[in-house]
Amino acid sequence: MRKHHLLLLFLSSILIFGCKQTKNKEVHKEVHKEVHKEVHKEVHKEVKKVNPVSIDKPEKPFVFGIDISHYNNNEVDLLSKSKDSIQFIICKATEGISYIDPKFKSNWNAIKERGFIRGAYHFYRTQDDPITQANHFLKAIVNIEKNDIPPIVDFEEGGIDKLQSTETLEANLLTFIKIIENKGNVTPIIYTSLNCGNRYLKNPVFNKYPLWIADYNGKEQPDLPKIWLTKNYFIWQKTDDYKIVNGTDDADIFNGTLTQFKTFIKNSYH
Repeated sequence: MRKHHLLLLFLSSILIFGCKQTKNKEVHKEVHKEVHKEVHKEVHKEVKKVNPVSIDKPEKPFVFGIDISHYNNNEVDLLSKSKDSIQFIICKATEGISYIDPKFKSNWNAIKERGFIRGAYHFYRTQDDPITQANHFLKAIVNIEKNDIPPIVDFEEGGIDKLQSTETLEANLLTFIKIIENKGNVTPIIYTSLNCGNRYLKNPVFNKYPLWIADYNGKEQPDLPKIWLTKNYFIWQKTDDYKIVNGTDDADIFNGTLTQFKTFIKNSYH
C-alpha cells in the first residue's frame, strides 16, 4: 500500500507540473504577443522620425531633378549622382530667334557625362517669329538622343507681348510646337505657370502635350491650368528656392517612378 501511495503521489506531481508548464507556455505566448506589439509600435514611430518627407529626398514614387542655366555657373561639375538625390537635370538651350545660353553646350555634355538624365528648353518669345525660333532651338539640340527628355518650350510671362491677342499667341505657339514635333519626331513638353496657362492657353489642343507646371503653392500636389485638369502633369517645378551646392535652384519632381519616367521618355520619340 505504501508503495502504491508513493507511486500515486509521484504521478500526481508529474501531472501538476505538466499542467503548470502548459499554462506557463500559454502565458509566455500572450506576453510575447504584447511585447511584440509594443516594440513594433515604437519601431514604426522611429522609422517615421528618420524618414520625413522632404524636397531633397522625396518619398517614392517621385523622381527628383533641377533645372539650370548660365546663372548657375559651373554647378553641374559639383554635383554627384551618388551623393545628391537628383535623377535629372534640365538646362536652358536657347531663347528667341538667336540667343544661345552661354553654358548650354558645357551643361548639356556634363549632365550626360555625370550620369543624369538630361533635358533642354527654349525660352519662347511671342514677339519673335515662331518658325525661326523653332529652327533655332532644333539646331542647338541637334544631338539630342532618345533617352533624353523631349524638347521643352518655356512659355511664361516674361516672354509674352501683352499687346498680342490670345488667339495670335496660341496660333504662333502651336506653330512652334508643331515644327519641333514634326522635324524632331518627338512630342514636345510645355512649361508654364498656373496663371499664365489659364490666361493664354485656353485651346484644348495644347493638353495633347505633357505639362511641366511651375506652381509654388506649398501643397502636396500642384494646381493645374484648366485645360490640363483631366491630363495631370508631367513634371512639377515645386520651388525656386532649393539650396544645393553653393547656390539656389528650381526643384522639380516627376509625377511617377524612375521606370515610368524612362518609359515616358522612350515613348515620346516617334
